[in-house]
Amino acid sequence: MKNNIQKSIAILGLFFMLAVGSVSAQTPEKMEVNIPFDFTAGKVTFKAGTYSFKRVSDNSLAIRSADGKRNSLVLAPLAIGSRDSKAGERVIFNKYGEQYFLSQVWLHVEIGRQLFTSGEEKKAAREYKLAYKNVSPQRVEVAARK
Repeated sequence: MKNNIQKSIAILGLFFMLAVGSVSAQTPEKMEVNIPFDFTAGKVTFKAGTYSFKRVSDNSLAIRSADGKRNSLVLAPLAIGSRDSKAGERVIFNKYGEQYFLSQVWLHVEIGRQLFTSGEEKKAAREYKLAYKNVSPQRVEVAARK
């Protein structure tokens, strides 16, 4: 009886590992996005242009300009989900006045990564709220290139 329970647990564990592996294999590792404005990701400021976003680990993403001159690794440790199947692959920014800060990267329609708020973004948010009487920042989405 004890052997049957152990075998069942082992089979269930193997099934779970295979299921998790197939889900992560379906998640694209890279996408290109044409961003029409300057933006900040972590501590790096990028000019408007085409960028590739690539998942390099569970917690980090690489951002690279199309010409290869600007690169950065950013921490995106928070996994987020969406049920909006029409949203598509995209990047999402918080906009404070004319400043844009990378907030989320969606390499897959249903699975995204959330970046931590940088010190620079926190400062911009405080100044924005003071200037505009507690108005929330705008959320700006830019779709990935197909």
